[in-house]
Amino acid sequence: MAWRDTIESLQIELAGVRAERSRQAKLEEAERHNQRRQLSEMAASLEIAQLIDDINSVLLRGTGEIESYSSWDPHEPETEREPPNDLEIMHLADDAVEDADYVSTVLTWDEDGECEIAVDLGFAENGIYLQVNEIDIRPERGALENALVEAFKEELKV
Repeated sequence: MAWRDTIESLQIELAGVRAERSRQAKLEEAERHNQRRQLSEMAASLEIAQLIDDINSVLLRGTGEIESYSSWDPHEPETEREPPNDLEIMHLADDAVEDADYVSTVLTWDEDGECEIAVDLGFAENGIYLQVNEIDIRPERGALENALVEAFKEELKV
């Protein structure tokens, strides 16, 4: 009877732990949803897609290709992953950065080779970040416009 009593008391303890885990998961999901909404709203307020489209239509005469996506709405179909090797296991801490939410807009075109301008907006440990071609900039419209012009010039080596 002692065995049965032990596992039944463990069942009661597990119910409390499971309830707390469920509550925590709901809080984390609500926070993730809030962050995603903030990123979407900021991307819209900065008019990232419009600025990239302006570059494409004015400077490239519509020959570029624009792709927009978010980390929570993957743009490529999921492929079956192989189990991680030893080197990948060593970099598991980097996965937390890779799992961070972001929205990206990328303009690619061919002009003496492939050119690309990528705008990434996301959450980091210290808040929201904005990058143009992996260079951090202030999350402000003027800073974004300047960075896009500089990125375009850099891509063409002007």
